[in-house]
Amino acid sequence: MVPIVGWAQIPVVPVLNQLFPDLDKNPGDAGERFTLASHFGAEQIRDSAVRLKAEWTLLDGSEESSEIDFLLFRERTPITIANFLGYVNRGDYTNMIVHRSVPGFVIQGVGFTMSSGADGGISGAFVATQPTIKNEFGVSNTLGTISMAKLGGDPDSATSQWFISTGANSDNLDSQNGGFTVFGVVSRDSFEEALKLDRQQIFSIYDLSGVFGNSALGSTPLIRNTTNANFTAERFYRFSTVVEVPLPEGQAGTDPNLSYSLISGSEEGDPVVEISEGELVVGFPDATFGGKKTVVVQAEDSVGNTVVDTFEIVMEANYESWRKAVFSAEDVENDLLTGPAADFNSDGVDNLVAFVHGLNGDTNAVSGLGGPSLVLGLSSVDLELKTGLIEGINFGVEVSTDGKSWVAIESARTTKESANGRTELFTVARSDGEAPRSFYRLRYTLN
Repeated sequence: MVPIVGWAQIPVVPVLNQLFPDLDKNPGDAGERFTLASHFGAEQIRDSAVRLKAEWTLLDGSEESSEIDFLLFRERTPITIANFLGYVNRGDYTNMIVHRSVPGFVIQGVGFTMSSGADGGISGAFVATQPTIKNEFGVSNTLGTISMAKLGGDPDSATSQWFISTGANSDNLDSQNGGFTVFGVVSRDSFEEALKLDRQQIFSIYDLSGVFGNSALGSTPLIRNTTNANFTAERFYRFSTVVEVPLPEGQAGTDPNLSYSLISGSEEGDPVVEISEGELVVGFPDATFGGKKTVVVQAEDSVGNTVVDTFEIVMEANYESWRKAVFSAEDVENDLLTGPAADFNSDGVDNLVAFVHGLNGDTNAVSGLGGPSLVLGLSSVDLELKTGLIEGINFGVEVSTDGKSWVAIESARTTKESANGRTELFTVARSDGEAPRSFYRLRYTLN
């Protein structure tokens, strides 16, 4: 008989290994395809977790506590894990405080310990540090990850301090100082406990840099309404114990295969975004009004742990793409009907103007066309025009004193980006000797 061997399943959590790039495309460009498994991964974690128990005393004397579980990578960051567990097992983190909390960004600890002195005052000390360690950046700094803090300009300067990302920090922290080393994640159930600091319902942020003479304590959480009269060690978010425990049940997946979904970006309109057979597929139709989408892609493991990445896709429409989207294929071939100088529906507005203003070429411009707004200053005139995501247009400012004869005039152009398109601002200098009555207009031409 052949013996049956049972293979223990290694626990995993989903992580982001590679960011999706922002895309700026033109109508009809070749589509983009991203293999999701190349961006996300099921990272193996250790069979034990590190449990940090925080305790504090409210102003009414009642005591509260919170437990946060760190799930640590099994093999991804061996130097960082050995360093972190060394501090844990030596007891160096006992009575350490969270000394920095920036809502929506990070919760940072392990620089300082606080305890009550014999006279009832506060006794503070630095956490004893070991030699610096080599940076092991690889996993992205997504929401709920645990990363090593370090000195600016020195990727290999991490010692004892770590931080929890309470925001999506990939775009910020992955690209600076060699990338910040992620070495684990906060467990799904205990992350809510960490957010007590972020939401500031119990704790507020205080500047204690002057009290302790250290600038690192400029954003320290204390019990709300703490004053000099009730300022004790028990008012801090302070970890009384930091120990290894068995991996909590249900907090890690057992299947390395992740499932994927679009949280945002699948809405109607261009560009076209979908997930198909393990790939994120983005299409750029050649018949389009253009568009901008914020895409949020999610990976999920077998027990409901998730990780997301967010990126932007912009596709600018040109006149030909708009023309194909608005008119029939037969009419598109007829410049007398759908060329830029033509007026398809005889409403007195040519097709090019309709394109610039984001109109359907068959919509009567009397109800849909809005001209540029004009702001008259003492020494300038501003013409402001809201456009969609368009390209291929030359704008020019013209001036007239009678509304009949127009002359091109120099202007300074400023473009403001917005969620739905752009605002073009044209500034024309005016002199005191200029005619008191002047008319201004914008002229649109194709590149």
